[in-house]
Amino acid sequence: FNTHLCVCDEPTLYKSAQRLAEVISQRRRPGSVVLLTGDFNVFNGFENSQALRFLRGEYGGNSNPLEDTFRVADPSGNGETFPGGKIDYILADYGVPVYSAHIDRETVPYGQASD
Repeated sequence: FNTHLCVCDEPTLYKSAQRLAEVISQRRRPGSVVLLTGDFNVFNGFENSQALRFLRGEYGGNSNPLEDTFRVADPSGNGETFPGGKIDYILADYGVPVYSAHIDRETVPYGQASD
């Protein structure tokens, strides 16, 4: 699954995250692994935004939580993809093996990987 959420307020992003979880639940094949990629535009709170906390199952009762693959590979690393924080994610079902993660800051303008 892939998404590009609006540049909007936190309640709207939270509703978008709820809708994403609903669509994933309806469309995933039995026994499949879910990967969700995209620009989440979570400027208010970045990794601690309501939308990301919901998708990770930490807030709001998401029954199919996902985890940030970058944080699995590098829990304390610099995950910034936009000045000031992380707005771009690759999320996966909990327990999916993650062997490494890298944010390319060398071939993109201003060292920011968003979009």
